[in-house]
Amino acid sequence: MTALGPMEVGLLGLLAFIFGLDYIWVTPLGIWRPVVAGTITGFILGDPITGLLVGSLLEFVFAGLFTIGGGTVPEAATGTIASVVVAITAGLKPEAAVPLAIPVAVLTMNLEIVVRSFDAVFTHWADAEIERGNYDKIPLINIVGAVPWGLSRAIPIWGFVGALAINPQGVKAFIDALQVVQVGPLTIRFWDAMGVAGAVLPALGAAIMMKMMLSRETIAFYILGFALAAYLKLSLLAIALVAGSIIFALYLFTHREVFQQLSLSSGGTTVKGTATSKDFFRWFGLSWFIQSSWNYERMMGTGFAHGMLEIEKKLRKDPEELKSWMRLHNEFYNTEPHVHNAIYGMVISLEEQGADQDTIRGVKTALMGPFAGLGDSMIWFTLLPIAFLLGASLGVNGNILGPLVALIIWIPISWAIKYYSLVYGYKYGLSLSEVLKGDVLKVFREAVMAFAMAVIGGITATYVRATTPIVLAQYHGQVIKLQPVLDQLMPSLLPLLFTLFTYWLIKNKGYSYGKAVIILFLVAFILAILGVLG
Repeated sequence: MTALGPMEVGLLGLLAFIFGLDYIWVTPLGIWRPVVAGTITGFILGDPITGLLVGSLLEFVFAGLFTIGGGTVPEAATGTIASVVVAITAGLKPEAAVPLAIPVAVLTMNLEIVVRSFDAVFTHWADAEIERGNYDKIPLINIVGAVPWGLSRAIPIWGFVGALAINPQGVKAFIDALQVVQVGPLTIRFWDAMGVAGAVLPALGAAIMMKMMLSRETIAFYILGFALAAYLKLSLLAIALVAGSIIFALYLFTHREVFQQLSLSSGGTTVKGTATSKDFFRWFGLSWFIQSSWNYERMMGTGFAHGMLEIEKKLRKDPEELKSWMRLHNEFYNTEPHVHNAIYGMVISLEEQGADQDTIRGVKTALMGPFAGLGDSMIWFTLLPIAFLLGASLGVNGNILGPLVALIIWIPISWAIKYYSLVYGYKYGLSLSEVLKGDVLKVFREAVMAFAMAVIGGITATYVRATTPIVLAQYHGQVIKLQPVLDQLMPSLLPLLFTLFTYWLIKNKGYSYGKAVIILFLVAFILAILGVLG
């Protein structure tokens, strides 16, 4: 077993801390995603390919696991670091290390719950400074609020990796003892069974995405993606291109009149504001901190106050008026943090036009819910998973360009959405929200979900890996195996069954993600021990 030194332990904890900041600062880089996090961890430990393989597999496992509103889910980055460390130091196969990510990810999730409660301290601190008139402290208060988020990632990693470093021989002896275990007449090859179970776990990510997006309207596209992968053996990128072209053409021709509403030149009224390109870039930079001190009590409230401080100081010359407006912006606020910029731009524009507090509060309250639904489906359940799953589809084959491809897709598109949401929100104001209401929003979301389901269908057939070694019969020296029979019936039938089983657990039985992954793992693990899966 490769020994870990103090330098590696310290660097890995620092890396987890940075991943926590990337996450809470609205994922400007995306480096906390498993395919990237695993590769970076591998570089630190001198084996980037193993890190890439483990991270790529975990990208499929954690696909669709995102925090919406006040919810929490197992944290992907810490689980990835822990799995890569074990795989490299203990010499495990990448698939066998994958299940080890789950307990660490769940531990971090519970620490995150503590942080989400604790960070209300920063909001109350901002309240106190607003009452004292110390408005310039708000940016510092908001940014420092991200530190507990980073520590919630770093502490589990320092503890986990530190324990491995203290007693590497004991860990090695434990791992070796589990190689082959005899239980009565049953011989258990523990790590081989772990590898089989780890290859099945991507069914969890596919099932979670299906729970969010599968419907009577999108099931045909899931079948399309599955068929393209199972029968034509197309890559995930090819499936995305083929399905995307079909969906674009289908929705363009069947909803032509709806898309015509998106022409702001004919339907929107431009606001003659005073903002320059420098202003937009500055506001864009501030908008990355909208979630910095996120907490259960006011969620993004202090982040909004941080973003509006400069505007209020410019518009409000009376001290009491300035205090009143800063109180307003430190109130409860929560929406999707990329399309939040549309609301941010509208509020700036409306205040420059002289809107009163009731109007501003009404705009924020009325729009944060609908914009959250649009942003969540567009960013967190489509753009981000597809970008990083495409990268992971290269990474599982050992292609080191996988993480780079994911970042090349994610960074420019997510930044453009965030920037132009701000610009159009400012320039078109409430007319933009009118355009995005009704059929436009409905059709756009349907198209986005259809595209995502096609990709998930491809993932089911390609990256949920389950085969059976069962021999049906031997006839004149010829071995007849079950797997070829199943392949003739339907290629990737077992992966499909495992995915549908996981979907049934989550959707129909109402099991939590944590309970579903435990059941999925145990079923696959036991079937592997019994020789049903291999």
